[in-house]
Amino acid sequence: MQSVLRVTTHSEEETRAVARTVAHLLKSGDCLVLSGQLGAGKTVFVRGLAEGLGIDPAKVHSPSFTILNEYRGEPSLYHFDLYRLSSLNELTETGWDDYLSRDGVAVIEWGERAGSRLPDRYYQVTMISDDETSRGIEITLVTA
Repeated sequence: MQSVLRVTTHSEEETRAVARTVAHLLKSGDCLVLSGQLGAGKTVFVRGLAEGLGIDPAKVHSPSFTILNEYRGEPSLYHFDLYRLSSLNELTETGWDDYLSRDGVAVIEWGERAGSRLPDRYYQVTMISDDETSRGIEITLVTA
């Protein structure tokens, strides 16, 4: 594992700006796994990614109950939220393997719940909420 980026943001807009910058560095087939406590800013980060990929960020909401939201763009964004995942079998039902092999960028909130089903290469985005507005964001490249 190698650290790619470590930054602290002080507002939702700063968090989105970091994600917009990251989005410009991504290519189709990339996967990001977002980890952090509830309220750490994971969905805010995804909105910034969407915006950076040319997708209306107002359309982005956490797919807590559906597990997956798909946003068409160039490339498309596949937004998973595994918070309510009760078993790994549910991943198969969502078309997990298919989505991870499609052209597009996959972003997975609570991705640690996927365990061994994560791809061999992904960016681990760890978000730590220091207080109501400050967020520590660390991005690490993970390879098998």
